Amino acid sequence: MSDDGPLVSLVMAAWRPREDWLRSAVDSALGQTRCNVEVVVVDDGSPDPVEDALSELRDPRLRVVRAEHGGECAARNRGFAEARGEYVRFIDADDVLVPDSTARLLALNGGRDDVIAYGATSVCDADLRPLWKMVSRVQGDALEACLLGRFTVRVFSMLFPRRVVQLAGEWDGAFRVSHDWDFVLRALEHATVRGDDATATLYRKHADAATTDVAAGEAGARRAIDKYFERHPAQRETRLRRRADARLNAIAARVLVSRGRRREAAGRLGSAVVADPTSVWAELVQGLPAVAGRARKLASRA
Repeated sequence: MSDDGPLVSLVMAAWRPREDWLRSAVDSALGQTRCNVEVVVVDDGSPDPVEDALSELRDPRLRVVRAEHGGECAARNRGFAEARGEYVRFIDADDVLVPDSTARLLALNGGRDDVIAYGATSVCDADLRPLWKMVSRVQGDALEACLLGRFTVRVFSMLFPRRVVQLAGEWDGAFRVSHDWDFVLRALEHATVRGDDATATLYRKHADAATTDVAAGEAGARRAIDKYFERHPAQRETRLRRRADARLNAIAARVLVSRGRRREAAGRLGSAVVADPTSVWAELVQGLPAVAGRARKLASRA
């Protein structure tokens, strides 16, 4: 903890959180070292008020705001409206922040209002045992890399200047999942990035996580891409659009193969190769050996 430096608002949306996970998440937010933080927890209309679960915490830096249930995006929008910081970090109620991570992100930002700082995410099991580490090497302009799934950073490991959040606009509640990706894409239209591979967040992966719904994930990703090209109509008929579509189809094919639906996978892979053959191979190496031969044949005809 420090009273020096700019105020960072750590905004957490919470709906029916597991109490021990919530407490760990809030403790980790309040336990940020070498920086000045406030923690804004938005209770998204939970049946059991979140404030009751945090009643033992007597820290003036913590505020709990109760709202009618409107979903995670609405809660994050409310949290940002309540936030007073020059910088904002959107965090989850079941993850844990590394103690010095916000200070490191501030140092990476360097006092800029047009730079998003980021760190790595350690993907863990439900008991926070590390499984693998998500890192990115992208520096500077990250918009195209993000659109094509090459900016591998989770939103809770990012630090946003207030100005960038304002320019990006509100979180879109029409998304069931992929709302993080949509928001980050819009933010990257107004900022460059600067990051490192030091872990910023321990991400708790569990069965109730929204990212386990594959069909919803694909629909959300499609909507995020469509929204991007609505904002950039001059790019609609370009190779960038074909590359984005090819990647989505290749990912869908990989998922279908993992579920034994090989014929459907071959069809989706065919669509990906026809859209842009050279964009498919990075997805293939992650799990499509069963249909790689089919891909090569389609690529040779394209």
